[in-house]
Amino acid sequence: MSETSQDSPAIVIAGSGAVPPGEAREQGTQARPRHEHRKLRMLVAAGAVVAAAAGVMTALLAGSSDGPPSAFAALTGALAKTSAQSYSFSLDSTATYAGKAENSDVVSGAYDPTHKLGTELLTGRSGQPSSPRSSARIRFIGEYVYTWVFPRAGFSTSGKPWDKAPLPPAGASVLPAGDIYGFATDWPVSPNELLAVVRSTTTVRDAGPVSGPGWTGTRYTFTARLRPRMSVSGTADVDQQGRVRRLVTTTTRTGGVTTERDLTFSGFGAPVPVTAPPAAQAQYTDSVPWGFFF
Repeated sequence: MSETSQDSPAIVIAGSGAVPPGEAREQGTQARPRHEHRKLRMLVAAGAVVAAAAGVMTALLAGSSDGPPSAFAALTGALAKTSAQSYSFSLDSTATYAGKAENSDVVSGAYDPTHKLGTELLTGRSGQPSSPRSSARIRFIGEYVYTWVFPRAGFSTSGKPWDKAPLPPAGASVLPAGDIYGFATDWPVSPNELLAVVRSTTTVRDAGPVSGPGWTGTRYTFTARLRPRMSVSGTADVDQQGRVRRLVTTTTRTGGVTTERDLTFSGFGAPVPVTAPPAAQAQYTDSVPWGFFF
Protein backbone atom coordinates (compact mmCIF):
# COMPACT_ATOMS: atom_id res chain seq x y z
CA MET A 1 0.00 0.00 0.00
CA SER A 2 1.51 3.32 -0.99
CA GLU A 3 1.13 6.36 1.22
CA THR A 4 0.63 8.63 -1.76
CA SER A 5 -1.58 6.48 -3.96
CA GLN A 6 -4.82 8.38 -3.24
CA ASP A 7 -3.42 11.87 -3.04
CA SER A 8 -3.34 14.89 -5.26
CA PRO A 9 -1.05 17.96 -5.25
CA ALA A 10 0.77 19.60 -2.36
CA ILE A 11 3.86 17.43 -2.05
CA VAL A 12 6.32 18.76 0.50
CA ILE A 13 9.92 17.55 0.44
CA ALA A 14 12.68 18.42 2.89
CA GLY A 15 16.37 18.02 2.09
CA SER A 16 17.79 16.27 -0.96
CA GLY A 17 18.18 12.69 -2.16
CA ALA A 18 15.58 9.95 -1.86
CA VAL A 19 13.92 7.92 0.87
CA PRO A 20 11.88 4.78 0.34
CA PRO A 21 8.28 5.39 1.41
CA GLY A 22 7.24 3.76 4.70
CA GLU A 23 5.42 0.55 3.88
CA ALA A 24 4.07 -1.42 6.84
CA ARG A 25 4.56 -5.13 6.89
CA GLU A 26 1.27 -6.80 7.69
CA GLN A 27 1.03 -8.48 11.06
CA GLY A 28 -1.82 -9.57 13.04
CA THR A 29 -3.38 -7.33 15.75
CA GLN A 30 -5.80 -4.56 16.02
CA ALA A 31 -4.22 -1.45 17.44
CA ARG A 32 -5.68 -0.35 20.73
CA PRO A 33 -7.93 2.67 20.11
CA ARG A 34 -7.72 5.84 22.10
CA HIS A 35 -11.27 6.63 23.19
CA GLU A 36 -12.33 10.27 23.18
CA HIS A 37 -12.44 10.46 26.97
CA ARG A 38 -8.84 9.21 27.25
CA LYS A 39 -6.53 11.55 25.36
CA LEU A 40 -3.00 10.39 24.79
CA ARG A 41 -0.20 12.44 26.26
CA MET A 42 3.32 12.50 25.02
CA LEU A 43 5.90 11.09 27.39
CA VAL A 44 8.43 13.80 26.56
CA ALA A 45 7.70 17.49 27.15
CA ALA A 46 9.64 20.02 25.14
CA GLY A 47 11.43 21.28 28.24
CA ALA A 48 12.45 17.77 29.21
CA VAL A 49 13.96 17.17 25.77
CA VAL A 50 15.99 20.38 25.96
CA ALA A 51 17.19 19.50 29.45
CA ALA A 52 18.04 15.97 28.34
CA ALA A 53 20.06 17.24 25.37
CA ALA A 54 21.94 19.64 27.63
CA GLY A 55 22.67 16.82 30.07
CA VAL A 56 23.87 14.59 27.24
CA MET A 57 26.31 17.25 26.06
CA THR A 58 27.60 17.78 29.59
CA ALA A 59 28.18 14.04 30.00
CA LEU A 60 30.00 13.79 26.68
CA LEU A 61 32.25 16.73 27.47
CA ALA A 62 33.02 15.26 30.88
CA GLY A 63 33.96 11.93 29.36
CA SER A 64 36.15 13.43 26.62
CA SER A 65 38.79 14.65 29.09
CA ASP A 66 39.58 11.15 30.34
CA GLY A 67 38.95 9.16 27.16
CA PRO A 68 35.86 7.69 25.47
CA PRO A 69 32.45 8.64 26.87
CA SER A 70 30.80 6.31 29.36
CA ALA A 71 28.20 3.80 28.18
CA PHE A 72 25.49 6.05 29.61
CA ALA A 73 26.82 9.13 27.78
CA ALA A 74 27.27 7.18 24.53
CA LEU A 75 23.69 5.88 24.59
CA THR A 76 22.01 9.16 25.56
CA GLY A 77 24.16 11.01 23.05
CA ALA A 78 23.13 8.60 20.28
CA LEU A 79 19.43 8.94 21.13
CA ALA A 80 19.69 12.74 21.03
CA LYS A 81 21.68 12.76 17.78
CA THR A 82 19.35 10.35 15.99
CA SER A 83 16.22 12.25 16.98
CA ALA A 84 17.66 15.53 15.67
CA GLN A 85 17.98 14.43 12.01
CA SER A 86 15.66 12.88 9.47
CA TYR A 87 15.30 9.08 9.51
CA SER A 88 13.21 6.18 8.35
CA PHE A 89 11.98 3.61 10.86
CA SER A 90 10.24 0.27 11.26
CA LEU A 91 8.58 -0.82 14.50
CA ASP A 92 7.13 -4.17 15.58
CA SER A 93 5.21 -4.00 18.85
CA THR A 94 3.48 -6.85 20.69
CA ALA A 95 1.70 -6.62 24.06
CA THR A 96 1.07 -9.73 26.13
CA TYR A 97 -0.83 -10.46 29.34
CA ALA A 98 -0.47 -13.70 31.30
CA GLY A 99 1.49 -15.16 28.40
CA LYS A 100 -1.20 -14.41 25.79
CA ALA A 101 -0.89 -11.81 23.02
CA GLU A 102 -3.27 -8.92 23.56
CA ASN A 103 -2.41 -7.07 20.37
CA SER A 104 0.44 -6.52 17.92
CA ASP A 105 1.18 -3.64 15.61
CA VAL A 106 3.57 -2.91 12.78
CA VAL A 107 4.38 0.72 12.04
CA SER A 108 6.75 2.11 9.44
CA GLY A 109 7.52 5.54 8.12
CA ALA A 110 9.92 8.47 8.15
CA TYR A 111 10.26 11.78 9.95
CA ASP A 112 12.19 15.01 9.48
CA PRO A 113 12.19 16.94 12.80
CA THR A 114 13.81 20.04 11.31
CA HIS A 115 11.04 20.63 8.77
CA LYS A 116 8.32 18.85 10.82
CA LEU A 117 7.44 16.46 8.01
CA GLY A 118 6.55 12.83 8.54
CA THR A 119 4.55 9.88 7.31
CA GLU A 120 3.53 6.66 9.06
CA LEU A 121 1.57 3.54 8.18
CA LEU A 122 0.18 1.24 10.88
CA THR A 123 -1.40 -2.19 10.67
CA GLY A 124 -2.48 -4.31 13.61
CA ARG A 125 -4.80 -6.88 15.11
CA SER A 126 -5.99 -7.63 18.63
CA GLY A 127 -5.29 -10.98 20.24
CA GLN A 128 -8.69 -12.37 19.24
CA PRO A 129 -8.35 -14.52 16.09
CA SER A 130 -11.69 -13.25 14.78
CA SER A 131 -10.79 -9.57 15.19
CA PRO A 132 -10.47 -7.63 11.93
CA ARG A 133 -7.13 -6.16 10.93
CA SER A 134 -7.06 -2.39 11.29
CA SER A 135 -4.83 0.13 9.61
CA ALA A 136 -4.16 3.83 9.83
CA ARG A 137 -2.19 6.34 7.81
CA ILE A 138 -0.69 9.33 9.55
CA ARG A 139 0.96 12.41 8.05
CA PHE A 140 2.70 15.22 9.86
CA ILE A 141 2.98 18.58 8.12
CA GLY A 142 4.11 21.51 10.22
CA GLU A 143 1.85 21.92 13.23
CA TYR A 144 -0.85 19.55 11.94
CA VAL A 145 -1.41 15.81 11.91
CA TYR A 146 -3.60 14.11 9.28
CA THR A 147 -5.14 10.74 10.16
CA TRP A 148 -6.91 8.17 8.00
CA VAL A 149 -8.33 5.01 9.57
CA PHE A 150 -9.37 1.91 7.65
CA PRO A 151 -13.17 2.28 7.17
CA ARG A 152 -14.02 -1.20 8.49
CA ALA A 153 -12.00 -0.72 11.69
CA GLY A 154 -15.14 0.27 13.60
CA PHE A 155 -14.51 4.01 13.92
CA SER A 156 -17.16 6.58 13.05
CA THR A 157 -16.18 9.28 10.57
CA SER A 158 -17.42 12.73 9.64
CA GLY A 159 -18.05 11.67 6.06
CA LYS A 160 -14.54 12.64 4.96
CA PRO A 161 -11.74 10.07 4.94
CA TRP A 162 -9.07 12.25 6.57
CA ASP A 163 -9.02 14.10 9.87
CA LYS A 164 -6.85 17.22 10.20
CA ALA A 165 -6.00 18.35 13.72
CA PRO A 166 -3.34 20.43 15.48
CA LEU A 167 -0.46 18.48 16.96
CA PRO A 168 -1.11 18.10 20.70
CA PRO A 169 1.18 20.21 22.90
CA ALA A 170 4.19 18.25 24.08
CA GLY A 171 3.51 16.98 27.59
CA ALA A 172 -0.16 18.01 27.48
CA SER A 173 -1.76 14.63 28.09
CA VAL A 174 -0.66 10.98 28.57
CA LEU A 175 -0.17 7.53 27.29
CA PRO A 176 -2.66 5.12 28.88
CA ALA A 177 -2.47 4.80 32.65
CA GLY A 178 0.53 2.80 33.76
CA ASP A 179 2.56 3.20 30.56
CA ILE A 180 6.00 4.74 30.92
CA TYR A 181 7.29 4.24 27.39
CA GLY A 182 5.45 4.00 24.09
CA PHE A 183 4.22 5.76 20.98
CA ALA A 184 0.99 7.29 19.70
CA THR A 185 -0.34 8.03 16.23
CA ASP A 186 -0.87 11.70 17.00
CA TRP A 187 2.86 12.34 17.54
CA PRO A 188 5.87 11.18 15.44
CA VAL A 189 7.80 8.07 16.44
CA SER A 190 11.12 9.35 17.84
CA PRO A 191 14.12 8.08 19.83
CA ASN A 192 13.40 10.98 22.20
CA GLU A 193 10.71 8.85 23.83
CA LEU A 194 13.38 6.53 25.21
CA LEU A 195 15.83 9.35 25.99
CA ALA A 196 13.64 10.71 28.79
CA VAL A 197 13.29 7.21 30.26
CA VAL A 198 17.00 6.38 30.07
CA ARG A 199 17.92 9.64 31.78
CA SER A 200 15.76 8.80 34.80
CA THR A 201 17.22 5.91 36.83
CA THR A 202 19.04 3.72 34.37
CA THR A 203 21.90 1.25 34.35
CA VAL A 204 23.71 1.22 30.99
CA ARG A 205 26.45 -1.24 30.04
CA ASP A 206 28.67 -1.76 27.01
CA ALA A 207 27.77 -5.21 25.60
CA GLY A 208 30.46 -5.31 22.91
CA PRO A 209 30.65 -4.93 19.13
CA VAL A 210 27.67 -5.30 16.82
CA SER A 211 27.13 -4.93 13.08
CA GLY A 212 24.41 -4.68 10.48
CA PRO A 213 24.08 -4.16 6.71
CA GLY A 214 26.74 -1.55 5.87
CA TRP A 215 27.59 -0.54 9.44
CA THR A 216 29.46 -1.57 12.57
CA GLY A 217 29.14 -0.27 16.08
CA THR A 218 28.53 -1.05 19.75
CA ARG A 219 25.62 -2.68 21.56
CA TYR A 220 24.49 -1.27 24.90
CA THR A 221 22.18 -2.88 27.43
CA PHE A 222 20.05 -0.80 29.76
CA THR A 223 17.48 -1.11 32.53
CA ALA A 224 15.32 1.74 33.82
CA ARG A 225 13.11 1.27 36.86
CA LEU A 226 10.95 4.34 37.22
CA ARG A 227 8.57 3.15 39.90
CA PRO A 228 7.49 -0.12 41.56
CA ARG A 229 6.39 -2.72 39.00
CA MET A 230 7.20 -0.40 36.09
CA SER A 231 10.41 -0.80 34.11
CA VAL A 232 11.96 -0.60 30.67
CA SER A 233 14.92 -2.75 29.69
CA GLY A 234 16.56 -3.66 26.43
CA THR A 235 19.44 -3.24 24.00
CA ALA A 236 20.51 -0.38 21.76
CA ASP A 237 22.77 -0.79 18.74
CA VAL A 238 24.77 2.39 18.00
CA ASP A 239 26.89 2.73 14.85
CA GLN A 240 30.34 4.33 14.65
CA GLN A 241 28.77 7.64 13.64
CA GLY A 242 26.93 7.74 16.96
CA ARG A 243 23.46 6.97 15.55
CA VAL A 244 20.96 4.46 16.90
CA ARG A 245 20.38 1.64 14.45
CA ARG A 246 18.15 -0.64 16.54
CA LEU A 247 16.28 -0.54 19.84
CA VAL A 248 14.85 -3.75 21.30
CA THR A 249 12.90 -3.06 24.49
CA THR A 250 10.70 -4.82 27.03
CA THR A 251 8.29 -2.64 28.99
CA THR A 252 6.58 -4.03 32.09
CA ARG A 253 3.88 -1.97 33.73
CA THR A 254 1.38 -2.25 36.54
CA GLY A 255 -1.20 -4.97 35.89
CA GLY A 256 1.25 -7.45 34.41
CA VAL A 257 1.11 -6.29 30.78
CA THR A 258 4.41 -6.65 28.95
CA THR A 259 5.18 -4.94 25.64
CA GLU A 260 8.00 -6.06 23.37
CA ARG A 261 9.17 -3.50 20.80
CA ASP A 262 11.71 -3.88 17.99
CA LEU A 263 12.50 -0.48 16.47
CA THR A 264 15.05 0.06 13.68
CA PHE A 265 16.32 3.27 12.08
CA SER A 266 17.89 3.98 8.68
CA GLY A 267 17.95 6.60 5.90
CA PHE A 268 19.59 9.22 8.10
CA GLY A 269 19.58 12.75 6.68
CA ALA A 270 17.48 11.83 3.64
CA PRO A 271 14.46 13.91 2.58
CA VAL A 272 10.97 12.94 3.72
CA PRO A 273 8.35 13.53 0.99
CA VAL A 274 4.85 14.11 2.34
CA THR A 275 1.66 14.66 0.36
CA ALA A 276 -1.12 16.63 2.03
CA PRO A 277 -4.58 15.08 1.46
CA PRO A 278 -6.88 17.12 -0.81
CA ALA A 279 -8.69 19.79 1.21
CA ALA A 280 -12.06 18.40 0.15
CA GLN A 281 -11.21 15.05 1.77
CA ALA A 282 -10.08 16.39 5.16
CA GLN A 283 -12.31 17.34 8.10
CA TYR A 284 -10.75 19.75 10.60
CA THR A 285 -11.17 18.92 14.29
CA ASP A 286 -9.72 20.45 17.46
CA SER A 287 -8.06 17.15 18.40
CA VAL A 288 -7.53 13.77 16.73
CA PRO A 289 -10.78 11.76 17.13
CA TRP A 290 -9.03 8.43 16.50
CA GLY A 291 -5.86 7.44 18.21
CA PHE A 292 -3.71 4.35 18.59
CA PHE A 293 -0.86 3.67 20.96
CA PHE A 294 1.73 1.01 20.34
